[in-house]
Amino acid sequence: MQKKVRCNFLFVFTLLLSAFFSCKSDQNTQGTSNNTTVRVRFQTDLTTLNPYLYRTSYEAHVFDLMYQYPLQFDLATLNLSPQLAKSMPRVEDITEGEYAGGRAFYFEFFEEAVWDDGTPITGYDYEFTMKAIFNPQMKTQRFAAYIDYIREIKVDETNPKNFTIYTSRPYVIDKEAVSNFIVLPKHLYDPEGLMTDFSLKDLTDPEKAAALADSDDRLAKFAENYEDPKYSREVFHGSGPYQLVEWVDGQVIALEKKDNWWGNDLGTKNPALVANPDRIEFKPIKDNAAAMTALQDGEIDIMSEVDSKDFLEAQQKDSLKTAFDFYTPTRLGFFYTAMNTDDPKLSDKRVRRAIALCYDVEEIIKSTYEGLGERVLGPFAPTQPYFNKDLKLLEQDIVQSKTLLAEAGWTDSNNNGIVDKTIDGELTELSIEFLYSPNVPFQVNMSSLVKEAAKQAGIDIQRVSIDSRELGKKLRQKDYEMAGRGAGANPIPDDPKQMWHCDSARPGGSNYSNLCLEELDKMIDEVRITSDMVKRDELYKQIQAIIYEEQPFVFLFSPKNKIIIDKKFKDPVISKFKLGVSIPHLHQ
Repeated sequence: MQKKVRCNFLFVFTLLLSAFFSCKSDQNTQGTSNNTTVRVRFQTDLTTLNPYLYRTSYEAHVFDLMYQYPLQFDLATLNLSPQLAKSMPRVEDITEGEYAGGRAFYFEFFEEAVWDDGTPITGYDYEFTMKAIFNPQMKTQRFAAYIDYIREIKVDETNPKNFTIYTSRPYVIDKEAVSNFIVLPKHLYDPEGLMTDFSLKDLTDPEKAAALADSDDRLAKFAENYEDPKYSREVFHGSGPYQLVEWVDGQVIALEKKDNWWGNDLGTKNPALVANPDRIEFKPIKDNAAAMTALQDGEIDIMSEVDSKDFLEAQQKDSLKTAFDFYTPTRLGFFYTAMNTDDPKLSDKRVRRAIALCYDVEEIIKSTYEGLGERVLGPFAPTQPYFNKDLKLLEQDIVQSKTLLAEAGWTDSNNNGIVDKTIDGELTELSIEFLYSPNVPFQVNMSSLVKEAAKQAGIDIQRVSIDSRELGKKLRQKDYEMAGRGAGANPIPDDPKQMWHCDSARPGGSNYSNLCLEELDKMIDEVRITSDMVKRDELYKQIQAIIYEEQPFVFLFSPKNKIIIDKKFKDPVISKFKLGVSIPHLHQ
């Protein structure tokens, strides 16, 4: 029972990742020019290119060119496309035996697929990757939630290119999840064979894994070796077309195409194996004005996530219009303001709703994003078949905000303009820190608008500027009150567990709001294993209704990505996914 991949909404950027533009000609066409260099502006420096230790989408943009997946998303169609695998996997329901109720996925890797030293890429490498992720001593547990139903991988000893993945239960995105993990070379990342004797079946059992972690130091030794900084900054063992050749902090990260890369002759028939540019340079330029200057001076060829005002102004300049093309696909994801529901001042949903009613989202889109956004009311996209159409967008209502605050016991007892309440015996004013990133103009302007509107309701918003990395760290540790952020998504059905389940509310988890409800957990657990689409869609709608009622986030809008590309690149593949343009497809 294979299901076609459908677009979804939920953001991971953790971060700022919905119309979309496809290329105007055959997207698999290889470029005909030699020595093609692509220079891309990033808004921040990178710290790691390790595909299982990264934290930002910028890092993923780079290592996706160095490493590969069994299946990868085609940026034009947003469907999964074979990359290491020769074709889509055969999928069978398991009706008897140890894994009855689960599914079996049959893969075959390309015969041509080899590591850089010529060693064939096989199912043993995939099995090793899964073991590494489930190693309880590794910092990779955030990935395990997507594949915790995998129980065993059997490799065909007569042809190790063939292997079968066995799962113990269904999962709403099981095919997509097992197919879209980067494969690591066993012989290069574990030359001592530290992981060889451990069975995946034991490592995916939490109790057995914990016991092994206490009794066998090989797991800790492997984790120490893998997490060595050299595997984040210097040594990379990927099967992809590009290799790192230069990394100067604050200046450039440069990749060059490998000589005699195994996939060179397969790109004409396989979109995920296209690799046109000879060299790709990622240049971190935090300041927007400096980035626009670099674009005009010919120092960069591509800008994504351009500031809205700068983008519109650039479109009006004749010198730029003649040299560059401009694109605005709506992104997969949304902006939001997170509220820490564990904070005593924000623990009452009436207070959170009162804060949400201070937001004039239409005005925010118009004045801070130049109108380049589409409103959202929850974490699921309106294009999803299970989007709850009974829910209504919230409009600014200061009177209702005051009413809700009064109902929750917040009144201005000392007439200083800020509502207050006695909490744990102390008079507490509703003064809330709002964390925002100073290098994101939208967040700067939006937080200022919210501060002024909230003041009318008696809420004191204290804006606190903080580096985006530190902001992300505080969200993961739940060390904040309110914070402006964005969430990105993959083009697959939604899995609400990462952002809304109690299991993800622990420190380090991505349930940033700390919303933890038994009723919601049960629905999330059920929707993840329900194959009946009618029943599943109803569960999705109920999940949305609970989140809407609890108001852990103020949901704002899906931003349009603002992309500027040098006209020298012909028919670029533009997408609402990831960076917004497929770098490997660029050609002159």
